[in-house]
Amino acid sequence: MRNGLARLRDRWPLLAGLAVLIVLVAYPVALLLVQSIFPEALAGDFSGPFGAYMRILTTDGVPEMLWNSVRWAGATTALAWLLGVPCGYVLARTNLRGKAIARLMFLVPIMTPPYVFALSYTLLMLPGGFGDSIFGEIMLGGVPEWLRSLFFSFWGVTFVMAISSFGYITLAVEAALRATPTRLEHAAAMLGASRSAQFRLILLPLLRPALLNAGLLVFLDAISNFGVPAIMGPRANLPLLPAEIYALVTSWPVDFPLATALSSLLLFVAILTLLINQRLLRRTQHASGRTTQTLEHTLRPLGHVLIWTGLVFIFLLTVLLPYLAMLLSSLVDRWAAGTPELTWRHYQALLTPGSRGLGALWTSLWLSLSAATICAALGGFIAYAIARFRGPLATLLDVTAILPRVLPKIVMAIALIMAWNAPWVGGLRLYNTVWMLLVAYIALYLSDALRYGDAGMRQISPRLEHAAESLGASRAQSFGRITLPLLWPSLLAGWLTTFIACMRDLVASVILLPPGVETVGSFIFNQFEQGEIAAVMAMATLVMILSTAVLLFVQHAGQRSGQRSGHQSGRRSGRPQR
Repeated sequence: MRNGLARLRDRWPLLAGLAVLIVLVAYPVALLLVQSIFPEALAGDFSGPFGAYMRILTTDGVPEMLWNSVRWAGATTALAWLLGVPCGYVLARTNLRGKAIARLMFLVPIMTPPYVFALSYTLLMLPGGFGDSIFGEIMLGGVPEWLRSLFFSFWGVTFVMAISSFGYITLAVEAALRATPTRLEHAAAMLGASRSAQFRLILLPLLRPALLNAGLLVFLDAISNFGVPAIMGPRANLPLLPAEIYALVTSWPVDFPLATALSSLLLFVAILTLLINQRLLRRTQHASGRTTQTLEHTLRPLGHVLIWTGLVFIFLLTVLLPYLAMLLSSLVDRWAAGTPELTWRHYQALLTPGSRGLGALWTSLWLSLSAATICAALGGFIAYAIARFRGPLATLLDVTAILPRVLPKIVMAIALIMAWNAPWVGGLRLYNTVWMLLVAYIALYLSDALRYGDAGMRQISPRLEHAAESLGASRAQSFGRITLPLLWPSLLAGWLTTFIACMRDLVASVILLPPGVETVGSFIFNQFEQGEIAAVMAMATLVMILSTAVLLFVQHAGQRSGQRSGHQSGRRSGRPQR
């Protein structure tokens, strides 16, 4: 008994991390599942089990919305693969000139919220919109009607979501190819296999883990995405489940039982997708050994021209056109005889002291800074606990930690409403306060910071800590003086990723919005519904500028910190610095 208590006391980081995740993640999800089965569970009534699920069968359009959501997420993933795999291959396996520029072209869409793409392309493709004005001189009559009708359809909505997420596939494929031994390709080439045969028969099976894991993230982001369906779904006649869940919890009369049942359907689809993904991963091939050189196919001049032509076309679709529409619509006062009259008044209105826009920007900024800092600290702590301890508790902590990344965000938002609006919460009632948004951001994006922390901990040998402890240092001292400085770059990357995710958040900001408070996401969504397009695009432009400024500042600070630590390490070791 005493030994068991001592063992638990030594494993307090595991217990502390597990307690945090139970409060933030496990408790809300468990409550949502209970509420979906027993519609009146929060009132203490457990009669009529599965009543909300029975209502699903009798509610018009629900099966169609579920099927639309699944096939739309699947089509988005397939298109993201189609775009991302060739781009990743070009970056990793060719001597293309200007790879740094090409890689930046793929990163910009990742930083852009999908709903901004939806807004920008909607403005481009609407009759009489920017597309007709911009391309009127090039194409007689502006945007062709066949292209307009194709855009406002299932495939147009799929295209918008795919261009905002294919960069994940590109970066995953590039990283996997750089870590893949090249001897198999050399051997196949010596036996006369063409490059297409090498890719199809050798590289594609080896790339399966990267493709499945990145594809899983794209699928889950798509099936739970709220902004793109809300903006384009009505025009494309594409009813999707997240938009219906939003309507059930925000429109009178509020129907939480049906909303939780529909949310649990998305949850079951996400879990089923995860299980299928894991089963496919178990059947993947694994390459053994280490690559000693980078295999790059030498491109002829014509090859450089053709590849860059394709990359410029992708850049036109993913960056230039939507950003041009965003910037123009934020500056245009009105169109006079086909010529836009530009003005700064939309930006001035947003930045006027006391304005709704400036209040929303400030609220999102301090919430994102706070959530990113807390997520980075908790993510690093939990990653340390998972990496340095073994056993059932560590496994349970790891599984619980990954739940927010697997669960659809709209499901987590509904679960948080149930958890923090329950009768037994009492004086800790967070719902309808700004602190509810902070808790939601931490719960939704903690797993992102944790993944960076986990990757960093895998690169730090525990022998360094053991050596320090053998010389008399405590575990806290070895962590603070050895592990934390080595983990700092990963924590910084996790902080930056979480900050950008919170600044562009839409789901939690709209569903959990307390009275009298606005964030960037809720401001953009509400102004769009009121037809204030110029204010929407001005806010989107300001957010992109602010996020880019924070990105550059953090990267510069991280580089200076790394240089200082390198100089200090060199002085301690007696090595001269170059």
